[in-house]
Amino acid sequence: MKKKMKNLKMKRTNPKSISKTFLQLENQASHCRLCQALADQPAVLSSNNGNLNANIVFVAEAPGRFGAGRTGIPFYGDKSGDNFETLLSHIELSRDEVFITNAVLCNPIEHGNNRRPKTSEIKNCSSFLERTLDIIRPEVVVTLGSVGLQAINLLLGTRYQLNKEVAKKLVAPDFILVPLYHPSPRVTNWMRPLSQQKKDFKKIPRQTAITAKIVSKK
Repeated sequence: MKKKMKNLKMKRTNPKSISKTFLQLENQASHCRLCQALADQPAVLSSNNGNLNANIVFVAEAPGRFGAGRTGIPFYGDKSGDNFETLLSHIELSRDEVFITNAVLCNPIEHGNNRRPKTSEIKNCSSFLERTLDIIRPEVVVTLGSVGLQAINLLLGTRYQLNKEVAKKLVAPDFILVPLYHPSPRVTNWMRPLSQQKKDFKKIPRQTAITAKIVSKK
């Protein structure tokens, strides 16, 4: 059964309360052992993920073994991270202004290599994604890759497909959803070049979700 997200349109609590709630979630994630295959991998969820008051949250696939799986910082330490930094800079955003997380918080590694997260692992981690969004209450959620979109589909009860919805501004109940491709070398070399991804990133809205909803109805 697909989960429905809780309504996020509650008045923001004070920063200290947000930080305290996030620290509790971080602690719970660090002790999670729901996925047997990932039990020995650290959960990448901490202050290194970004700004808890961000208006934009990026949801990618999972920590990479040379990136976040090694550094503890999403999209940092590998070529995917370098590409992500390039794309952020292209739209004049910095890490300090956004929050970055993943559909699965631990690095799914197999035979020494990254592998695609299993559906069961995405489902097991969905509560952490839902609660992260509940804490931050972003106006815009940007998924990076099909796995990130799959995780949001699970929360919203939707069936969006990346190849059909890429760079579109989709109105969800509590935020604007923008599905984009992942900035990994495999994707930029064979599926969605960095030059096109720069154009896609330009589609990320800066207005509030409420404003976007009004515009979408005109």
